[in-house]
This record gives sequence, structure tokens and C-alpha cells, in this order.
Amino acid sequence: MDPIASINIAGDTTFAFMLTAQQRGHKLSYFEPKDLFFERGKIFSTCEKIEVMDVVGAHFKILEREICQISDFDVLLVRQDPPFDMGYVANTYLLDLVDSKKVLIVNSPSGIRNVPEKFSALKFYDLMAPTFVGRDMEKIFEFASHFEEVVLKPAFLGGGTDVFRSSVRDENFENYARLLLETVGKEPIIVQEFLKSIMKGDKRVMMLGGRPVGALRRIPAKGDFRANIHVGGWPELADLDAKEMEICERVGDILRAERIVFAGIDIIDGYLNEINVTSPTLVRELVKVGGPNVAELFWDYVQEEVARLP
Repeated sequence: MDPIASINIAGDTTFAFMLTAQQRGHKLSYFEPKDLFFERGKIFSTCEKIEVMDVVGAHFKILEREICQISDFDVLLVRQDPPFDMGYVANTYLLDLVDSKKVLIVNSPSGIRNVPEKFSALKFYDLMAPTFVGRDMEKIFEFASHFEEVVLKPAFLGGGTDVFRSSVRDENFENYARLLLETVGKEPIIVQEFLKSIMKGDKRVMMLGGRPVGALRRIPAKGDFRANIHVGGWPELADLDAKEMEICERVGDILRAERIVFAGIDIIDGYLNEINVTSPTLVRELVKVGGPNVAELFWDYVQEEVARLP
């Protein structure tokens, strides 16, 4: 995971998983992505044995520092936030070398690569709002001209970072597009029809083992169109209608095939938007608004999977 000292424990799903594991008697070790390494045919990390406490400002204690061989763990949670860059990809290749018959890695390293969050949704284009992916400015203008407004966003960032809402009739449209293209380097950007219904919120559906186990509606803050909790949106408990269940069922097939144990699907007004597999969050927020305790369900599932290992 990313540095534990800097997390906001009130809304951090990784922390919720750690608390629940500890409450069940499991021992915790923690390391950052930079600490993973390959040597003489084996995968190691410089890690810290820790205890966690649900106390702001004093939420973890380091018990011991050591070099860990990854194959000695029962379960390894991959909970690194985007950007999904080559550093991230390199670590998934290293983790692919760990014997999956000895260690349950959640989510599967190859699965994370094969189900990139914004790109994997394109496999279900019939379930999405009109979408363009590319870098050609002329094509971006042409696509955007068909809609009153569009959203421009990077392909491999998260949390609402560098997301713009604009129109080709806006004198700043080209500036927004070029700024985003410069920000992402050689990567394509995503342009989608802006759905006005987002102002009433989107839905984050928690998927466990390819099946929905809880849902939140995220309402954008006043004056913003982004529903992400990280940028000021607030959560409400939500149910799923028939169309949303269809989305979950179809996406769930891929999640199971790619061994994506825990994911978050984002839906806007019945349209699939993203499939989050790197570090989906909002587990603690779901409990606070009266939803199921997904951290408990997660460990129930994981413990059953570990029991099936040879």
C-alpha cells in the first residue's frame, strides 16, 4: 500500500481491511511499492510488522522491521493507489513470479493489468455513455461537437484528478484538452458525453468475487460535477435497479475470470463508467450510512479462498 502514515483512516478501505484482519487474530505486515524486489529467483520486500488502532494521529505502531519473502505470507493485498504507471506495472510482473498455490494475492497481479480501470469498461461499450479515446485534437473536437458538453479525463489517474467539463463552444476547450494531453504524456485521454444526471449522483457498487455486496450513491458537492468523495462528494446508501444488476452481472464475469476478488463499479444513471480494481474504496463510508460491513464480508471470502489452497 501507499505510506500508511499519511492515510485518512476515517475513509481508508485498506485500513478497514487491516483493522478487521487484526480483530480476527491475523498478523499484519506492511510495505510500500518501492520496497518490493527480486533476488536469486525469489520475491522479497522490506516490510514492517505492525499493529493498527482506530485512533486519529496514532493509528499504527511498528513492531519490527525485516526482509520478508512474499511466499511466506498466506495473503498479500495489493492496495496501491493510481497512477497506474510503469512502476505499478513492473510490480505486478514481479508479483506474477510468486507461487499462487502458496499465496493468495488480492487482486491478482495479472488481473490488475488486464482490467485497467477506465479502459476495461470499453469492453462493455453498449453499457456506456458515448466515449472517445485518443490523442488526435481534430478527432477530439469532432467527437465533442456532437454533445452539449463533454468530460475530459486521464486514463490512468484516479480520485477525480485532472477531470474537466467543457464544450467545444467554450473558448477554453482547446486549452483544457491540450493541458490534459501534456499532463499525461504519450497516453491517450478519454472524452465522454457529460451526463447531466451526475448532479444527482453516481453509484459505487462494491463487488466481491464478481458479485455486488453493497452500493453507495455519491452526491457531488455544490458547484462541482465530480462525485468522488476525495473531492467533496458525500455518500448515501443506495439500491440497485434491474439495469444496474445487469451491468454487475456482465462485469462480474470478467472479474471472476481475471481473479479480481474486490472491485468497485461506478455507474451514472444506468451507464457503466469505470471498473475500479487497483484500490477501490468507500467501505467505511458504506458502513456509516447503514450498509453492510464489506470488510467483514471480504475476510470471510478471503479466508475461504485460502482454505482451498493446496
